[in-house]
Amino acid sequence: MPAGILFLAFVLGLFFLATGGMKLVVSHQVGRQRIGWIADVPPARYRLAGWLETAGAIGLMFPTMVQAVEWLTPVAAAGLAVIMGFATVLHLRRREWVFAGGTAGLAALLVLVATSSVLA
Repeated sequence: MPAGILFLAFVLGLFFLATGGMKLVVSHQVGRQRIGWIADVPPARYRLAGWLETAGAIGLMFPTMVQAVEWLTPVAAAGLAVIMGFATVLHLRRREWVFAGGTAGLAALLVLVATSSVLA
């Protein structure tokens, strides 16, 4: 896998480790007071998103750190891209155009990592 893609995967992994971890540490009740979209999501789905983002982050970073199980990187990237697709739809429904653009951009970067990993 090209070094640039490995670097991108690692940086995306750090990002999702932070966002997923936040969803696991900050309660749904506190989160919805600070971030508007959380009020539209049931608490169980909010926690599930945290677990999936954290697992995806580990899947992006672990193969880079140990130089093993390289198949995990494209799988994690594809899974996170799907999650970001759903996040984009959520933000579009709320008319949060900037956030929708951000999540769509993250999805595009994740698709780049997934396809570059497979095609390399």
